[in-house]
Amino acid sequence: MVSILSIGLCCFLIATIVSTSHGQTRQHSEIITTNSAVYEIEVDGFRDPINETIIIENLGEAPLVNPRITVNDQYDWFDEESMAKEATRDCETDEERALALYEFVRANFHHLGNAGDREAHNPVVALNIYGYSNCAYHATSFVSLCRAIGIPARVWEVWHHTVSEAYYNNAWHMLDSDIGLYYLTDDNKTIASVEQLWQDQKISEGLEEKAHLTTFSGRNKALRQVYTDAEGNNAYISQDGEQIRGYRYFHGPDFCYVQEDYDRFTYEPHTMAMTLRPGEILKRNWKGNDTFFDHKRHKNRYEQGNKEAIPIRYGNGQIIWRPNLMSELAPTFINKNQAPVFMIHDGQHPPLHVRNKQGGLYDFEERVIIKTETPYTIIGGKVKARLYRGAATMWDRLSFSIKSTTGALRKRIWTAPEDVTGSIDAEVDLDDALYPTGERGRHDHTLEFNFAANEKNDPPTQSGIESIEIVTDIQVAPNSLPALSHGKNVIRYQDETQGPHKVRITHIWREQIDTHAPQAPKTPVYPTNGQTISELAPDLKWEPAHEPSGDTIAQYCVRLSLDPQCRWPVATALEKELAGGATRWKLDTGWLNPDTTYYWRIKAMANNGGWGNWGEVFNFKTALNAK
Repeated sequence: MVSILSIGLCCFLIATIVSTSHGQTRQHSEIITTNSAVYEIEVDGFRDPINETIIIENLGEAPLVNPRITVNDQYDWFDEESMAKEATRDCETDEERALALYEFVRANFHHLGNAGDREAHNPVVALNIYGYSNCAYHATSFVSLCRAIGIPARVWEVWHHTVSEAYYNNAWHMLDSDIGLYYLTDDNKTIASVEQLWQDQKISEGLEEKAHLTTFSGRNKALRQVYTDAEGNNAYISQDGEQIRGYRYFHGPDFCYVQEDYDRFTYEPHTMAMTLRPGEILKRNWKGNDTFFDHKRHKNRYEQGNKEAIPIRYGNGQIIWRPNLMSELAPTFINKNQAPVFMIHDGQHPPLHVRNKQGGLYDFEERVIIKTETPYTIIGGKVKARLYRGAATMWDRLSFSIKSTTGALRKRIWTAPEDVTGSIDAEVDLDDALYPTGERGRHDHTLEFNFAANEKNDPPTQSGIESIEIVTDIQVAPNSLPALSHGKNVIRYQDETQGPHKVRITHIWREQIDTHAPQAPKTPVYPTNGQTISELAPDLKWEPAHEPSGDTIAQYCVRLSLDPQCRWPVATALEKELAGGATRWKLDTGWLNPDTTYYWRIKAMANNGGWGNWGEVFNFKTALNAK
């Protein structure tokens, strides 16, 4: 089902294709001729769909400048400020904003697979292009987003790990979005700083068996399970005291210091500004293929036993351009170096050809230069061209080369075969020439077509280009793409194109009809909603969740918070995943304060592996004399 609300002129086309027993592949296209438009898409099925592809096509005759799409007021990640404002939209204090940014980075940035691209220390690059990398990139992204909205923040190196701090309420607070961890001080509500934790670790000497001697670590050591390795195994599980990663982060007299060396990358100006030329297509996929930044090195490390080397979540896409060489606008978008001329100007075939023929005074090749630029990291590509050579003398030549700012200055990748005349098809893979590696990702490449024609040919002949298709492969972070959700979706489109233009937006998704998402528990058993209790280590209980398909509930996740909206836990140890479908959670002693209102909510996971949504927020209060 699709409904429309439009600003300006909008048309739509929708097609349905039955794909698998898991659901139907749906496609919705929207044609927009104004700078802004709003339309709606209703997604059927039983749960959020599997988003597959989003396509933007410039069907007009003018450059399409900075097209942006949001769904349900999300995914406007154009720059640091827009990202930070979206993440903190409902926040009122710097404390709330810092915690919201911590959750934003944690939710959209996976640890496995170090990107290796130093530009990913900037959150615009990190979260729009990669969506994965190690601790330092998490920390710098958080710090940059904090500073974008005026919250002081800094990066710390702490014993083979990198974390971040934010400054609010006149103090520093350590928030580790990589591991998903922050520690409370002894007031059970204030998040500790790195320096406080460092002193705490000196008492324990970094040993787990001495944790009980410390103020913070002894009761904060429980972490949530936060990520798995590339084979799907749980790499770090600490709720049961096994493989605690994070406990020794703050031990060692020489390892804790404020790190500023990342700043030269973190505070470089990056945006998602882009321009699509007439006929150019931007296609982005939620699921990537086997190619990602520096994939050969990462795969080699993985084969040598480093199971963290390969990212498990990334997307890719393509920029596709088939310029219309017969268009009056073609000369605007193609750089004619050394005199080539278009058929629309002199009537000669092919559409783009030699102006001054060789063999006499004029003895050098003419060139056509086509540059592709993108804010996304380029990971490969392909060029298809139909070229034309009227004769095969030494003066009738066709070739093309590639160059980029981060690769070889120029590399010839195709030369016309000897003795072949007429139309010649060339298809060249650019993956090796554009292999993504090094300190920085590649954001542009230039194709250079060279051709010449012999002035002495009788009858006269020409050389040049009949058609071109340039495909540039890019890497994208799937969480940054404008995803549709189950139910009604409000999509907003905007661009900065001046004058008449025409753009087509296409959404492709697969509805999920084989399983339902489990409903969250609706009734707290103890404490009941609004109840005042006299104990500080209650045994939380709730009625079982309902799974409409009849599937068994495999896990619950419970979050306990001081925030009335329950957007983040009091401490990371107070968000608990409970295996086996148990409908109770006995809190440890020492976490709760008397005379305090706490908020909690629950979500459920069925045996089919899908989490449902968070349920409504319950609350209880501890009595003034609670123990």
